[in-house]
Amino acid sequence: MKITRKNKKDSIVELRVSLEKEEFEKMEETALRKIASTIKVDGFRKGHVPESVVRQKAGEGAIKQEAIDMAISQGYMEALKKEKLHPLAQPEVSIEKIDPFEFTISVQVYPEVKLGKIDPSKVKITASKVTKKEIEEQVTMLCNQSAEKVPVSRKAKKGDIAVIDFDGKNAEGETQPGMKSAGHPLELGSGAFIPGFEDEIVGMKKGEEKTFPITFPKDYQSTDIAGKEFSFTVKVQDVLEKKVPEFNDEFAAKITGDKTKTADALREEIKGHLKKNKDDMKYVEAQKELFELIGKGTTAEIPPIFIEEEIKGMIDNMKMQGLQQGLPWKKYLEMINKTEEELKKEMRKDAEKAVLSRLGLQAMIKEDTDITVSEEEIEKEVALELARIDAQAAQRKTKPEEVSAQKASFEKGHEGWAQIENRLKIRKFFEKYLGKKS
Repeated sequence: MKITRKNKKDSIVELRVSLEKEEFEKMEETALRKIASTIKVDGFRKGHVPESVVRQKAGEGAIKQEAIDMAISQGYMEALKKEKLHPLAQPEVSIEKIDPFEFTISVQVYPEVKLGKIDPSKVKITASKVTKKEIEEQVTMLCNQSAEKVPVSRKAKKGDIAVIDFDGKNAEGETQPGMKSAGHPLELGSGAFIPGFEDEIVGMKKGEEKTFPITFPKDYQSTDIAGKEFSFTVKVQDVLEKKVPEFNDEFAAKITGDKTKTADALREEIKGHLKKNKDDMKYVEAQKELFELIGKGTTAEIPPIFIEEEIKGMIDNMKMQGLQQGLPWKKYLEMINKTEEELKKEMRKDAEKAVLSRLGLQAMIKEDTDITVSEEEIEKEVALELARIDAQAAQRKTKPEEVSAQKASFEKGHEGWAQIENRLKIRKFFEKYLGKKS
C-alpha cells in the first residue's frame, strides 16, 4: 500500500492511497469470506455456503463493493497513522482508479500555528478609583429602594409612582401589541417610558382618565413603530408618594440586619463593592486586550469549520441574551432589518479574529512549561461541576440516566475533563501576565 501526502489550502491534507493488484485481490478474498459467513441459502448451513454459490447469490458487484469499502477503511486508518494526523471532521473520499485500486482522502486537520513577537507585558491594569459621587449615588439608590409608598389624593408630580391602566392604539383604532397594561406602576420622571409619556401623567389625580398622542422616536428599536404616532388612553388607579428614609445608623442596621452596622461602615462596604466591580471590569478588559494582541501576532490557515463554529456560538449567545430580555430572535432580526445569513456574513471578520486569537493562545500555553495543571486541581473543578449537575437535575427533575451521562463526560480521559483542564490552563495563563483576579 502506497501513501502520499499533499498539503492544501485551509489546513486540508489530501492523502492518495494506492494498492497493488495483489493487495486488492486479497481484499476481495476477505470480502468474499465475510459475505459467505452471513449469507443465507436454502439447503446450506450458515457459514458453510460454497464459494461458487456465494458469488452467484451475492453477485460479483457486491463482493467488489465490499472489498472497496474494506480497502478504503484500512487505507484511511493506515494513512492517518503514517502521517500522524488527527482529523477534525469526517473525510471526503474519491475513488480515482479501480484497477489498480487507488483513492484520495481529503481530511481537515488542526492548522499549523505560527507565533510572532507577542509581548503580554504591554497590557497593563491601572488601579481603580471610587469617587464620593459614585458612593452617594448608591446610597441614594438604597434609600429609594427602601422608600415607603404612601397613597395621596393630590395631583401626581415627578418622583411619585402612578399606578396606571394604559391602552395604545394606531390610527385605525387598533390596540397594539405591548401597548396595553393594567395596574402598571410608573415612577414619573424615571424615563422608563417613551419621551413625553410621563409628562402627560404629571398633574393627573386618582380616578382621572386622559387620551393623548405619542410619537415614537425615529431611532426606536422596533422599526415597525419607529417614528409613528399612537393614541394612548391612560387611567390613574392610584398616586403614591415616596417617603425616602434618611441614611443613618438606624437605616444601616435595618437594611443589613446587623444591629451593630453604622452608616459609615455601610458606606465603606458600598465603596468596596464598587471598587471590586471596577476591578473586575478592568480585568475583563485587560483579558480582551491581551487576547486581541495574541491574535494580531498569530498566523494560521484557519479551517472553515472553526469559523462556522465561532459564528454559531456568537449567534447562539445573541439568541440567549434576547430571550433573557424578552426579545425573540425573529423579532430582533426584524428590528435590525437583516436576515440571519446577512448577520452571519457581517460577523465573519470578527469570528476569524477570535479564532486566530484562540489558536495563538493555545499555542502559547503549549509552549509555556510554567503553565501546568495537576489532577488535584482538575478534580476540585470536576466536583463543582458535578454539584452543579445535581442541583440542576433536582430543579428540572432530570432523569437519572441523563444525569449519569452528563457526569460521565467529566471522568478522566473524557471531554468534560479535558475542557476543565484547558480552562484552568487559560486561567493560569492570564494570571501569569495580568495577576490574579481580585
